[in-house]
Amino acid sequence: MTPQPARSRKLLRFYPKAYREERGEEIVATLQEAAEARVPRVSLSDQISVALYGVRVRLGLTSETMFGKALDVAAIPGLVMGAFFGLYLLISGDLPVVSSRFFYPHFGPFLTVGPLLYLVWILGVLVVFEWPQYRRRIAGVCMSLTIAGDVLAKLAHRNPNIWEIAILVSLGLPSLLAPDVYVTRRAVIPSVSVGLATFATLFFATNSPVNPGFFNSFYWSGTYEIARRQPYVDVLLLALFAVLWLTKRREVASAALILSSPWIIVGVAYPMSLQHLRVNTLNVIALVAWAVGMALIVTTSRYRPRPPASVELSTLSSGS
Repeated sequence: MTPQPARSRKLLRFYPKAYREERGEEIVATLQEAAEARVPRVSLSDQISVALYGVRVRLGLTSETMFGKALDVAAIPGLVMGAFFGLYLLISGDLPVVSSRFFYPHFGPFLTVGPLLYLVWILGVLVVFEWPQYRRRIAGVCMSLTIAGDVLAKLAHRNPNIWEIAILVSLGLPSLLAPDVYVTRRAVIPSVSVGLATFATLFFATNSPVNPGFFNSFYWSGTYEIARRQPYVDVLLLALFAVLWLTKRREVASAALILSSPWIIVGVAYPMSLQHLRVNTLNVIALVAWAVGMALIVTTSRYRPRPPASVELSTLSSGS
């Protein structure tokens, strides 16, 4: 065996065994044809593409699996949810601080650049509605700027709220991980509906009459209220997943569970980070139920070889 085919076969290790046995020779032959068409060796970009796709197949992140289809459904709604979350932080968190006579007009979880980051997510959503095929790049920009803002805030000796940043960043993950598809759906109305539902849920879950004449920002009382009322939100999200799953809307059910991930996880992680805030047992139960649901999605997304009968049938149909 020449070094080039041997190197190409090493790339097959990124794929599951069943996939290698079914399509391994086809992948190697395609790489060799590409190499002969350009240069006498496979280009580095081709090797990286083959390896990355192998990782996607192994993780179930392709357009043929439940996980991949769910990420495709959740991609743009996740970005919209992040934009509405930022809008809510601006209205219920930043503006009360600015209008309060007891505090200096610092902004957001970073105290200085919060609204700029919210604006990035809002502009990102407007761009992705126009060019949905670039959702992965747009999500990467929004997530990168958010993480960079967190780093810069710490260097400036500010006190960024790590949990709000974690929620924002994680809402971009579906777009970043979603598989490439031939037609990228804009889904403007469903996405905006998800964003409005997020905004309304945050409003009712964090609304508090505590000291209304003094200072009632999301950053002051809202975070405690949402931790206290999070179990009700978790029950609603998990019930939505169960109903959609049982009614055979499993791609939408999986997308709903993916989008609920940051809220359910932070609902347990945030109280654990504070000594004076007790972790609600119902939140822990919801986290376990969420983990079971994600395990169900991932398990059903593992690559399974097609039975010989279907392979022969597809061959005959293609020949005709």
